[in-house]
Amino acid sequence: MSLDVQVHTDLPIIETHQHISERDKTDRTFGWGGNHIENVLSAMASNHVVTAILQPLGGASDPVAVHRYIAENAKRYPGHIFGIASLNIKEHGEERAVLELESCVRELGFVGIKLHGFSHGFSPNSPLGRVYFETANRLGVPLMGCVGAHGMPFTNPGLYADMALEYPNLKIIFAHLDYPIAETAVSLAMRAPNIYLSSSLSIPAYLRLALEKCGAEKIMLASEDSDSITAEIAKFAAIGATDAELEQMLYKTPIEVFNLHGRVAQNPPTAEMISMKRQAGFVVA
Repeated sequence: MSLDVQVHTDLPIIETHQHISERDKTDRTFGWGGNHIENVLSAMASNHVVTAILQPLGGASDPVAVHRYIAENAKRYPGHIFGIASLNIKEHGEERAVLELESCVRELGFVGIKLHGFSHGFSPNSPLGRVYFETANRLGVPLMGCVGAHGMPFTNPGLYADMALEYPNLKIIFAHLDYPIAETAVSLAMRAPNIYLSSSLSIPAYLRLALEKCGAEKIMLASEDSDSITAEIAKFAAIGATDAELEQMLYKTPIEVFNLHGRVAQNPPTAEMISMKRQAGFVVA
């Protein structure tokens, strides 16, 4: 007996939320590991993903090194790979963190900044969180924020409401759309023109709700890692979206949000099919 689930489409797809692992290490927060560039390229090739936006895991041992690794692969695979910068201001200090975020955007060409409230351990509307908003706003790139049940109280989407008003020109992306915060996230995205939603950790019912209430212009694909890309795309296939809506969510919206006009690849990368040896969590026998 076998189970083979495949994506069949000629629609170019952009993956906006892909955590790249450190070699021979697991993430200090989640215990995740094993998602390397060869895994990402393989998943892109088999799922018609033309572009993937990579970022460090929230508990990466050396996020600065991960940023450089992402930049190397962006240069090696132009149009296929882009980067989002993320590091913990509490570990690196405000001055060093801001310098690194600036370097990633200005020198390495990264297209966003990630505030990982759960793993980094602070609220988005705190003085520490405001540093990320101010920096992203000044650099002209979107800010992705970690929301969801997994990191309360720091991942409460309501904590982004005042920040969205304070920084009206800054695009803010909610990284997850899961229970019990999905309806709150959708409600905020309906009311704030600069808040966007992404599919990670959602179910089709919440994704459909987001489409009905906010429109395809507010929604993007987010898969976390390469072995989730097929399943995430399947959610979009299950919500009754039109072809135009699918193209908007899976391709046009991320181009607009991340300012990727004329920069993405036209076709998926050519890559060897590689099975993934995923590490997840700290459970031991």
